[in-house]
Amino acid sequence: MDIKRVNKLQNRFQTFALGSAYAPSSLNLVMFACAIMHVVIVGGGIAGVTAARTIRKNAPESKISIFSDEKYPYYSRPRLYEILSGKAETSEIYVFSENWYERNGIELHLDKKITDIQTVQKRVTIEDGSIMEYDKLLLANGAHPFIPPIKGIDKTGVFTLRSIKDASIIKEHSRKARKILIVGGGLLGLEFASSLAKLGQKVCVVEIFPRLLPRQLDEDGAEILKGRIERHGIEIILGVKIQEISGKDKVSGILLDNGKKLQGDLILVSAGVRSNIELAVRAEIKTNKGIIVDRYLQTSVKDIYAIGDVAEFEGRVYGIIPAAQDQAKIAAKNILKKESHIYRGTIPSSTLKIVGVDLTSIGLVNPESDKTDEIKRIEQQGNIYRKIVLEKGRIVGAIILGTRNGITPLKRIMDQRIDVTKYRELLLKDEFDFSEISS
Repeated sequence: MDIKRVNKLQNRFQTFALGSAYAPSSLNLVMFACAIMHVVIVGGGIAGVTAARTIRKNAPESKISIFSDEKYPYYSRPRLYEILSGKAETSEIYVFSENWYERNGIELHLDKKITDIQTVQKRVTIEDGSIMEYDKLLLANGAHPFIPPIKGIDKTGVFTLRSIKDASIIKEHSRKARKILIVGGGLLGLEFASSLAKLGQKVCVVEIFPRLLPRQLDEDGAEILKGRIERHGIEIILGVKIQEISGKDKVSGILLDNGKKLQGDLILVSAGVRSNIELAVRAEIKTNKGIIVDRYLQTSVKDIYAIGDVAEFEGRVYGIIPAAQDQAKIAAKNILKKESHIYRGTIPSSTLKIVGVDLTSIGLVNPESDKTDEIKRIEQQGNIYRKIVLEKGRIVGAIILGTRNGITPLKRIMDQRIDVTKYRELLLKDEFDFSEISS
């Protein structure tokens, strides 16, 4: 090894080791220098940062560099609606401060976009033309909002919300708007509707599906949620397509496929996301909807891994926080020790609050097989809805709307695949305690 590199690594490590909780108690500096692994992570969101934390925990001596094309450190994207409604300032939704990265020996490069990967030379090119070499590369560069091919969608007054920058711009424009139309009745679309309604805006949600949250709710649950949202003064229109966004240069409303016209001077599109595969495509890494990964979360190119919203595993891009976290931890361990951990998929799970209503949706909530058994219960004048889906005596799906009671032990029972056949008639009763049958 080049002695200059050894000296450089020695100086860097000595600086890092002073006061560091991660420094080894004894060290042969030359051996240490030879063993150092440099992991470059593209993407500073939940997937990238979770991976960095896992690597740091398991390999204190490693070098970790995170590159983000945003100006802000990792923040909670589900809390963007708080920026929109004025409930929180930008720094309040940061998960970790910038000092946290320094304390943990993680080099954070903000507002630095990676534009190219040279897979043979094992290096990346940054937007400013500079180069950084890597030993292992982790692609966690997420997704971007999907813009439906609607006539007039490029008019002034049409927005998407995916970042702090987006939230700040929309918040400013919403102050002048008389009525806001939200295209998409998914999780984020409903949160945005609630946030804007709290600002005193008239809000209407337009959804192409015949019910809200078709992936997280069944018909009964969706109807209950719709009623509770409408009681907050938010209009909901279901089962329609948008033919055109009207207006000359600036939007004035939308035309639906049923001939109805809706007036509005700000349109927020929340129609899902698409993986950011362009960087991988340029590097000739195999892609489909996302970057294709194997059960070790490695791409088609050696020493390059992909996780989170950009990764496609067994034909599926999960696009949910639990999957990003699961994949980050497994990929990080495989980066440190090749093919040591296997990813087998993630059970879809969402726990959040929509317009003040608690919602938990886990696993298979809309089964199509006749091998499943469903138990439902509506209580408290229709404000609480519970549903459990059973297959061969085990819980494979659940919806809990309007409360969070019993969710943790319920998840544990599902993870442990406990047979609950003898408890079937008790599962949805108020007095039943799930913790009694989970370990």
